[in-house]
Amino acid sequence: MPAYHYVHDVMLRDCEPSGIVFLPRYFEMVHTVIENWLDEALDWPMSQIQGSDGLSLPFVNISAEFPSPSRLGDRLTWRLSVRELRRSSIWLELTGTTGADTRVSITGTLVLSEAAALRTRRWPDAIAERVKDYLVAPSATVEKVAE
Repeated sequence: MPAYHYVHDVMLRDCEPSGIVFLPRYFEMVHTVIENWLDEALDWPMSQIQGSDGLSLPFVNISAEFPSPSRLGDRLTWRLSVRELRRSSIWLELTGTTGADTRVSITGTLVLSEAAALRTRRWPDAIAERVKDYLVAPSATVEKVAE
């Protein structure tokens, strides 16, 4: 299964006083994983997306499961895969694991939109082609982006 990987060491700033990860911090980690994926894998940094391109990538839905807590000192390995690529949206699946233990599973849809006008925008062809490298089942889930 194609995926982008990112490693996050759980630090004190991520934790509640009990030493487990504070749940909202997982969503900040997810944003970091996505931002690094955009920059490193798609060669489309957030500074360009929100800067010169005048676009944004907000979540329009997100779902999370936390089967096991992460603790101070854990090394979370994040795995990002694309479940579906549409004209202006992308359905992502992110999983954070420590060793063989799944600590968090998140799915969500990002929508590419014009920041000022707040209307959707078609994925640039070059970016859509790079995204396809991370599709779980490209033949079954991708719509034609170039139409």
